[in-house]
Amino acid sequence: MKRAVILLILLALPAIIVCCIGCGGTGQDDKNGEVTVADFDVGRVEGYAEGYDRGYADGRNDSYSPEPDLDEEWNEDYSAGYGEGWLDGYEDGYGDAVAETSSDEEGVAEVEEAMLTFVKENSVPGMEFKIENIVINGNDAAGRAVCTSENLESPYVIMKRGSGGWYGVEFGTGIEPPTWYPY
Repeated sequence: MKRAVILLILLALPAIIVCCIGCGGTGQDDKNGEVTVADFDVGRVEGYAEGYDRGYADGRNDSYSPEPDLDEEWNEDYSAGYGEGWLDGYEDGYGDAVAETSSDEEGVAEVEEAMLTFVKENSVPGMEFKIENIVINGNDAAGRAVCTSENLESPYVIMKRGSGGWYGVEFGTGIEPPTWYPY
């Protein structure tokens, strides 16, 4: 029994040694025979972070320019990792920004509809309005109601978001807009 166990260990030992020596890295060696996977991985991580930031900014500005800036002084492995990470990060950042922008547009449409309802409920029957300069600040929103059926002043409309959606807080020309409202 002991001989069988010792024989199995001796037969398994070379396989274990081959696996351990062959593990770790891509097998790409630099000029000195040293594995440079670390440079590739560091470049990939740093490239992803910078690419994400650029992609997010481009997505918010509705522009698309996935061109990483590679420095000629970087070593080849770092540049390869940086470029790959940058492109992945750019796509992720751009996608996140576009998704947020479209949800912002949906949020503005929801606020606009609630503002129009609130304005019509609190104005003379038969008057028509459009809402301009809508700004959403967290759970608060403000805009200007412009009368399209008569020539009148454009009153402020102040809204809040509650558990049931947006509801009107104030409407009129004699109110002060919130400090965060730029118009």
